[in-house]
Amino acid sequence: MLASFTMDTFIETKVATYTYTRHQATALMDSGLCIASLLMERQEDVTGEETEEELLKDRWIEPAIRLKRGQRVEVRQQLKVGEDGRLYFMTSQAIATKAETAESSETLAEAEIVLAIEPEPARWNLNKLSRAGYGDNADLIWGRILELAGVPEEEHGILIDSFYDWVDEDSLETSADGAETDYYENLEPNPYACKNAALDTIGELAYIRGFDTNNGVLLKGGIWNPKESESRQITVSGIEHLFSLYGDGKINVNAAPREVLLTVPCFEDSDGLIVDTILEEREGLNADSFGASTQVRQTARGASLGTAAIEDYSFKDISDFLARIPGISQEDANTYLTVDCEIYKLELEGRVGNIRRRATAIVQRGGSDSKKNSSGLTSAAQDLTILRWQEEI
Repeated sequence: MLASFTMDTFIETKVATYTYTRHQATALMDSGLCIASLLMERQEDVTGEETEEELLKDRWIEPAIRLKRGQRVEVRQQLKVGEDGRLYFMTSQAIATKAETAESSETLAEAEIVLAIEPEPARWNLNKLSRAGYGDNADLIWGRILELAGVPEEEHGILIDSFYDWVDEDSLETSADGAETDYYENLEPNPYACKNAALDTIGELAYIRGFDTNNGVLLKGGIWNPKESESRQITVSGIEHLFSLYGDGKINVNAAPREVLLTVPCFEDSDGLIVDTILEEREGLNADSFGASTQVRQTARGASLGTAAIEDYSFKDISDFLARIPGISQEDANTYLTVDCEIYKLELEGRVGNIRRRATAIVQRGGSDSKKNSSGLTSAAQDLTILRWQEEI
């Protein structure tokens, strides 16, 4: 009996400790929203000409500047557990001191808040990639996406037209390659109807004819035709990371990764030179080269910067983009490109010891209606509205 009571007490203590720590990690994860709110507000005040002394005094200036320029922002805030069991922020000096004595970076802090902010227009709005959203240009975009993914060209028509039929409001097949309810109701063993409406999640692509090949391998990437002999098998790269469900459908040239830029029709060339030029130009990687634009060379010399020397190579507007990237027409730029962003993707993580809580949120600036996430937290940001909140279980 004594051994049984001892074991019960031990287990209950472990469960209570885990539950308490998990609640702490959840609170830190939610705190990432407060940091995001702070940076959204601070970006309106920073100029990029702050002094080094100002940067040292205020750690939020530099990420606010990056956010203002449409760049991806990553923030880590370390914490320590006090004698009373509560969590306290670690100062920069404390972090540096502890780093000197720590055996590895894994032991730097007992707890941590990790936040990443990325403009949502860095990806294609999937629900805009239709005839209703882009007209005939939608065919060009899908063609680039499927080509770069490695999908056989003879499969493009089925994928594209079936997607159009899934999201349009009518029950008429776009072409012989399309698919409406008649097709899906004959599927075995689980028939279903064609949605004929906008997608609610990117994963919903796996229900569409063609995209459902090999259990939706096109979304994550893998072998397209595993039943073929090894010599005839085709490997496709995943495409789900190229999409969003928010924004006006245009691509933010300051934030889009290389994979997305390669799918923009007006950037098409055999070697990806246009895309590489855009990346080098916006990040100043070619600042010392003869091929750098006047804008980048002037910025590299510090002509418009303060002593902080936080280089700003971002495109200020579409006119600035066209002036620095030759060969792109105004019409194409107006159709596919933007430098604006009001919707952001937040990757949030709270860690206490070995316990981690993660969530992904889509937030919009300028929203007046506050929404609660699944933990009951209302966005305290006066100008942030949570559009989507998804926690890892």
